[in-house]
Amino acid sequence: MKFLVPFLSLLLFSSCSSDVSETSEAEVLFDGSSLGAWDFDEGAWEIDGDGALTCNMKEVITKGGEKKVSGMGYIWTKEEYGDFELSLSYKLSEGANSGVFYRSSREDSVHGGHEIQLMDNVGFQKTHGEKDVRKLHGSFYEGQAPSSNPANPVGQWDTMTLRAEGPKITCYINGVEVFDVDVNDWPEVGKNPDGTENKFKVAIKDKPRRGYIGLQNHGQVVWFKDVMMTSLD
Repeated sequence: MKFLVPFLSLLLFSSCSSDVSETSEAEVLFDGSSLGAWDFDEGAWEIDGDGALTCNMKEVITKGGEKKVSGMGYIWTKEEYGDFELSLSYKLSEGANSGVFYRSSREDSVHGGHEIQLMDNVGFQKTHGEKDVRKLHGSFYEGQAPSSNPANPVGQWDTMTLRAEGPKITCYINGVEVFDVDVNDWPEVGKNPDGTENKFKVAIKDKPRRGYIGLQNHGQVVWFKDVMMTSLD
C-alpha cells in the first residue's frame, strides 16, 4: 500500500501534464535567435554574445543636474495571452530590480496588469532601503509575499514557471512554488485579504484576465533566455 500512493500521484501528475501537451503546443517567444515576437524601443533590448536577451541603459540628467543611469523601456510580446503557462530562465545583476508583467496593459502595467517581482533582495535593499515582503523576489507583487526565496546566488541563472488559468495564478522559481493565489480573494480596491494595503487603484480581482507579457528594465541589467509560452485558452 505504501508504494501505491506515490505511484498514483505520479500517474495523476503525468495525466495533467499530458492534457496540456495534447491540447496546446508550446510557442517559442525567445530562443536566442530572434526578437520577432517582441515590441520594444530601438536599442533598448538586444541579444548578447551568449544568446541571452538583455536590456540596455542610457545616461540621463536629473532635474537637479546630476547624471544618472536609466533604463530604456520594457519589452512586450506582440500577442496577448489569457490562460497560459509561461516558462523562462533569468539572471539578475547585483542589486537588480526587475519583473515579469502578465495579463497586462502596455500603457499602465502597474494598475492594468500583474507582476512577478524579480529582485536581488540583499543588493537592492542595501542601496534602496528595506522593502515590504510583498515587493521582494518571487512575490505576487503588492498582493502576497512569496512563501520562500529559492533563488540561486546573484549572477547565476534561475528558472521561473508561471501558470494563469481563470482566477488562479501559480508561480514556481527553480521548481519551488512561491505563490498560489486566486485573484477573487482580492475584491477590494487597495486592500489585500490579510488586511494590508496595496497601491493599486483597481481591485486585483478586477484586473484584466488577458493581456501582454512584459519584461521589466528598471535601471539595472537583467538577462532572459528560453522563453516559452503554452496557451491554455
